[in-house]
Amino acid sequence: MNQRGLTLIELIIVMIIIAIGAVLTIPNISGWLPSYRLRNATKDVASIMRLAQIKAVSTNTSFRISFNALNDSYVLEYQTTAGWVAEGGNQALPTGVKVNTDFGNVAIFSTNSTATDGGGNVILNGNITLNNTKGTTKRVRLLGLTGRIKIE
Repeated sequence: MNQRGLTLIELIIVMIIIAIGAVLTIPNISGWLPSYRLRNATKDVASIMRLAQIKAVSTNTSFRISFNALNDSYVLEYQTTAGWVAEGGNQALPTGVKVNTDFGNVAIFSTNSTATDGGGNVILNGNITLNNTKGTTKRVRLLGLTGRIKIE
């Protein structure tokens, strides 16, 4: 007879093959995850810095990024006559990603697109370094005189 469909045995064999494939790929995913988180966190930090720079120029208001190395987070703020006001909330970095800067914890973007540190000094060659649990490092470089932001 010409019957169509799958037998129970064929279905069980296919499910076993799928299960074996899943078991073999799960260890690769856990090893890949820290690198994925680091890459995305680096892109996020560079993007928020570019956003602060663009907003400073377009709104004629100083914007800054404040980094907190203790809880691995950052916040975008703008300046008013009363002081600095957070725009949005505190942004936490992904699990396992640590942040460190070599210019203090603040990068202030002025209306002419340059960047200074919290003390008002122009950031000549500032680095925001991000590390993951595997020891991999990514860096966002800030050239304060030109306002150039690039990922290395």
